[in-house]
Amino acid sequence: MRKIRENMADNNERKQGSVRELLRKNTSSSIRVVILMMLMTGIAYPLILTGIGQGIFPFQSNGSMITMDGKDAVGSILIGQEFTSPKFLHTRPASQTASGVDPHITQEAAFAQAANLSKATGIPINTILTLIELNIERNRIENLIVFAPHYVNVLEVNTELVRQYPEVYAEYAIETTDKQRDDN
Repeated sequence: MRKIRENMADNNERKQGSVRELLRKNTSSSIRVVILMMLMTGIAYPLILTGIGQGIFPFQSNGSMITMDGKDAVGSILIGQEFTSPKFLHTRPASQTASGVDPHITQEAAFAQAANLSKATGIPINTILTLIELNIERNRIENLIVFAPHYVNVLEVNTELVRQYPEVYAEYAIETTDKQRDDN
């Protein structure tokens, strides 16, 4: 009986030893896989996508920034800017958009603002309506016409107004710093 107990004890020790060895091997393998996946998904994948994005779509990858005279960024066409002056088109109020930062308004909303914009700036209403229609058409072409809703990008129209009528918008002109003047 004693031999049976000793054999059972030896078997239990061997089983425990093999379980420990198996657990150690599996744990080290699991840790290596986790570290590898962290490196691949946390570092390599984002760097590869950033490189591809910068190479193929640099404008979009850098935030779709609109510049004035190719110098200073005034905003992104992807994020709505708040305009409070009556000399500019206005975006929808935040309670009327899902995100609160929608850069677009409907063509009807843009046309409805045209008369007030004309009164505030002295720019003929037909000119303002033409700028709005050109923006709608540009948006349709950029979105392959078929998939394009009729919308107006407020920032694009407002920057175009500033470009075409600098005397009306002189108070909103972007000032160039001394450093920027020296660089040019």
